Amino acid sequence: MWTEAMIAVTVVHHVYRLGMEVLIPSAILLALPVLLMWWYRRRPSPAARWVYTVNTGLVFLYFGIIDGFLDHVLKALGLQNTTFLPGSDADVIKTVYHLWSPEAGHLFYESTGILTFVVGLGAIYFSYRFLRTTGTNSSPAKRVSSEAASL
Repeated sequence: MWTEAMIAVTVVHHVYRLGMEVLIPSAILLALPVLLMWWYRRRPSPAARWVYTVNTGLVFLYFGIIDGFLDHVLKALGLQNTTFLPGSDADVIKTVYHLWSPEAGHLFYESTGILTFVVGLGAIYFSYRFLRTTGTNSSPAKRVSSEAASL
């Protein structure tokens, strides 16, 4: 659940900035952890467990750390931020969609970037717990039902 929440915040953040053309890749990104968890629940195996965890880690690395932390959190703290999208170094980012004022739009955009990092921390924490819990010798059905509920 935390991984999907991180991706959902990222989707809102990037659709607001870039427009609707990111919806198809976003849908794939949202569906992937659900499908990976379904795979694990259907046939618990170390491969399914690791693929799910690595997927969460990669999503967090790119969207949580590189985009959320290095761009938006550092900018909010008044530190030198790192950005990769063209035009992202402007004081007010040009976005496809607009709210009632430029200040509100800027606040929304930066806040969703920061929220991506914050929710991503939860995703990493619960993925780590999932990996540790499912790596024990308890029965797969019991492990999945207790741990998947928290994801």
